[in-house]
Amino acid sequence: MRRVLILVLGIGLSACSADQNPSSELVFDQNPDFSAQVEAASGALGLRPSTALDVAHLATWDGQRPNQTVSSFSDWATIKLAARAPTPAPLRVPEAAPRRRQGDVRGRPIDLDQSQLREMDRLSIRLVQNALNTKPIRRALFRARDLDLKDQTTEWGGILDWNIDGWIMLSGPGEGENDDGLFQRTASDFRQMFDGAIPFHLHARALNMSAVAGPGSTDLQAAEQHGVPALVFTSLNKDCLQVDWYRRGGIVVDLGEIIR
Repeated sequence: MRRVLILVLGIGLSACSADQNPSSELVFDQNPDFSAQVEAASGALGLRPSTALDVAHLATWDGQRPNQTVSSFSDWATIKLAARAPTPAPLRVPEAAPRRRQGDVRGRPIDLDQSQLREMDRLSIRLVQNALNTKPIRRALFRARDLDLKDQTTEWGGILDWNIDGWIMLSGPGEGENDDGLFQRTASDFRQMFDGAIPFHLHARALNMSAVAGPGSTDLQAAEQHGVPALVFTSLNKDCLQVDWYRRGGIVVDLGEIIR
């Protein structure tokens, strides 16, 4: 995580560190300006960092307090994306029955009615549904899936975002080249995530990955670290993908299937 801080923020190795006690607070000991920025953001937003990536997220604060209540880093990211994207349509309930889930998710609620979902979670999901309802995004997504199928060195992923031209999806291979079942994000992804973009990755080692639909343990661990809403797209066949939204706290929502 220190490496991510260096790449994303350009700070020194010791600007942010945590001691060996996982319950201890993060310590800022070498860069007073960085420390002051993080503390100011934390106080203004009411968010306390629990990981190094939370610290990196706070360090990007522009000094503006959101109009909405911010109860988590996930909320903060969603507010930033919603501020520049069009107002999304109401939630749509998936038509397809839920797919069998991996061990870490099996047995948990994965529907839109689960009690753990907050207002900002539902807003994030609505934004995702709006984006996936556009043909350019679906084309970009299936193109990434097709390229991932051919790439046996790493999983593919990227970010979903909105800019002046509309919804955009940027994708590519992860930084690692030794595991086709693992996606390692780039520093560019993290910078955009901290500005509200939604990170995603693909499960596409084969055309039919339905046996491992949705986020696995590594994906859920990554969400605990970065704290923002995320997506995983699981290949079901040549023209169909399963969509799952998830966030810190082990919350997973089945958003159904999309076709090419």
